[in-house]
Amino acid sequence: MKHTILAVDDEPANVRMLERLFHKDFRVLTAASGEEALEILNRETVTLIITDQRMPGMSGTDLLRESLRSRPETIKIILTGYTDIEALIEAINVTRVHKFVSKPWDPMSLKKLVQDAIEDHERQLEQKKLLDGLISLIQSHPGIFIEEAVISDELLADPLIEK
Repeated sequence: MKHTILAVDDEPANVRMLERLFHKDFRVLTAASGEEALEILNRETVTLIITDQRMPGMSGTDLLRESLRSRPETIKIILTGYTDIEALIEAINVTRVHKFVSKPWDPMSLKKLVQDAIEDHERQLEQKKLLDGLISLIQSHPGIFIEEAVISDELLADPLIEK
């Protein structure tokens, strides 16, 4: 199954560039505003959002903050041509943005950044799945794991007692 990327920018040329860059490897959805992006997020499962920071109506940071309500696990990348320290701080602290990329961006660097972010995301999901499975196993057989833990503690304690 292909991962889905949502590209958000009020400049049509930027959205087209992002779509061309990612369409072979990912399903790409596009939005011309934060409001349109939120509508898409309400009906689609999106792995990664790439958004411009400065857009009329709703900034990229505002969009990502709103997206946390319905899609907290989505990877978030902000593209900007401006150095806005307050927006950067908010993006990192509030929206849990993965990266803040300056314009003009290099297409191949951005492509690698997205691929790496999605691979990291997949690893985290797999680790969570394994951990959930382990927790479920422990909960369904508590006696076995408690006995093993007691035996392990006794084996670890023996050398200490002998000294």
